[in-house]
Amino acid sequence: MKIKFLPLIAGIFTTATIMTSCLGNDLDDIKLGSESSITAFSIGTVWVPVTGVDQNGNDSVYLDSIDCSGYPFTIDQLNRRIENKDSLPVGADVSRVLTSLTSDGSVWYTKRSDAGIENDTVWSSQDSIDFTYPVTFKVYAYSGVQGTPYTVRVNVHKQVPDSLQWLNYQQTFADGVSLQRQKAVAIDGKVYVFGVRNGETVAQYTTVSTGNPSAWQTVALPAGTDSYSAVVWKDAVWFLASNQLYQLNPGDNTYSLVANAPSLTQLVAATDESNGGQKTILYARNADNRFVRLENETWTEDEEETLGAFAAGQRLSAASMPLSYNKTLVRTILMGNNEGTAPSDTTSLLFSRISNEQSWARYAQNNPLTCPNLENISMIHYDDKLYAFGGKATTGEGEVAPFERFYCSIDNGLTWDPVSRSVTFPEDGSFRAFYESSHGNYSCTVDSEHFIWIIWENGALSRGRINRLGFAPKW
Repeated sequence: MKIKFLPLIAGIFTTATIMTSCLGNDLDDIKLGSESSITAFSIGTVWVPVTGVDQNGNDSVYLDSIDCSGYPFTIDQLNRRIENKDSLPVGADVSRVLTSLTSDGSVWYTKRSDAGIENDTVWSSQDSIDFTYPVTFKVYAYSGVQGTPYTVRVNVHKQVPDSLQWLNYQQTFADGVSLQRQKAVAIDGKVYVFGVRNGETVAQYTTVSTGNPSAWQTVALPAGTDSYSAVVWKDAVWFLASNQLYQLNPGDNTYSLVANAPSLTQLVAATDESNGGQKTILYARNADNRFVRLENETWTEDEEETLGAFAAGQRLSAASMPLSYNKTLVRTILMGNNEGTAPSDTTSLLFSRISNEQSWARYAQNNPLTCPNLENISMIHYDDKLYAFGGKATTGEGEVAPFERFYCSIDNGLTWDPVSRSVTFPEDGSFRAFYESSHGNYSCTVDSEHFIWIIWENGALSRGRINRLGFAPKW
């Protein structure tokens, strides 16, 4: 009988052993994770000051709330930093901010009291957190291990991004000269000014590669140089002297005669890769008063005369930009003061030309949407728009004072609107005083760092830039 029950006893013993073994493995396999990372972070609504216009037409500041949940926060897991690369608007109140996050464990953060004492507090999505200073967040893994703390910053713009800020430099041209009939160009971290002193054309340059101008230095020029002829083209400054074409090397400031060029009376405009396009063309007027172009080392005369409204030797502004729908084509815009004598001539002269066309197209004049006929008018291509400004003018709404405002075009010069916000001259009227004390003699150019440089008669400079064009890259 004992032998008959032995297999049964052995089976029960084996089963019990297996079950015990399985239970033991289950207990051994339960391990609490040690991950302690924040994998997503965002903030909620904040209050920002907004400038509006009240019922009387005056500026009025009020508070408005904006949803900031769409502002992306970058999580640097290696250095344990979290911040928004795209800063919140100027004046945003980040002293009471709700947050949302995803983490591997429980989260604590450092809370600063009114007395400046810091205490660790369990994080909740309902907590209103003060981000006027960086805040430390700590993640505790389920195993109880504390991970390396995160430093969280909520960045707020310190400058209004779209505002144009000005700075003046009260220096003078070398040898104390004053220059009339000025033309300024920017190339290779330098600003060159061509101008006339006592009937003789001279050129001076200042280095602005650091955003601050150096002392002016004189550049030698050939006799008979036309100060209005200077243009930047193909990594050099091109100009006319005694109807001959020259180029100035900005590296060593030496000039050389361009071979095989026709007799020219005016350089009008130039376009190359620096304008963002893929065409390299120099536009000029020849001794027969016909307009010509230099492209691929070949001079070609226009099919018809269309720029007769511009007098030879007149002050002109030019801007070139590639077509939005075809980067291989470049549009060039010309602007100048309308020197007509009719009382109805209250708007400036504007011409346009695409690089594959054989003549210039003149824009309609004397309509309310055309740029006013400003004295000594200047035009620049800036922030993907055209801006014009200058001396006094008479418009349908009355007199415009010198440097009272910018006029802006977003449709290649067809229509122009006065600018009343952000892109403005100083409200104190100082630029009008500069213009009048300079007897209307000034020049303007834009450099590769998006600085607008205005050079006055005695060599003093005014430098302006829209704030966001100077911001460091976000990504």
